[in-house]
Amino acid sequence: MEAYRFIEDEIRPFLATGGRLWSKGSNGYPSQLRRMLSGLDGAHAVTFATPDAMKLDLPERVVEHVVPMKRIVIEIVDPSEADPRSNSSSRAIADGPATSPEHLIRIFDELLVKCWVTKEEHNLLNRTGRSFQWDAPGGDGWARYREAGVTAYPLAEDGGLVR
Repeated sequence: MEAYRFIEDEIRPFLATGGRLWSKGSNGYPSQLRRMLSGLDGAHAVTFATPDAMKLDLPERVVEHVVPMKRIVIEIVDPSEADPRSNSSSRAIADGPATSPEHLIRIFDELLVKCWVTKEEHNLLNRTGRSFQWDAPGGDGWARYREAGVTAYPLAEDGGLVR
């Protein structure tokens, strides 16, 4: 898997020399890794939605990652690299760091939960605070939703909401 080779060949050696994933000097590694993982992301269905998002046509809905992608990337590479500016915990929330391509996929699958929201709800979620934008405090991706007052429900097999 290309993403795991990239972590082993470039990111971890960079971290071993004192580099950080959360600073401006990150060499763009988090963004590059996110792009590499986009295929895995696309393979996951949206499994939650807010009632207001379900009233919109599909193209108008915003796909939200319950655990922010930045935190998923950090968990895969090295949980101790969590951004201290966001009051993050540096402990693993999903058995990270990845030790093999298969382990990377297991961590990704465990943490990736997608939710349809409205643009307004997305803005609310992004304004809840820096720690919620970049992390899932204590591994709880839904903390940001509670803080923002945004309620989501699981999607039923027929596409409706399970309340």
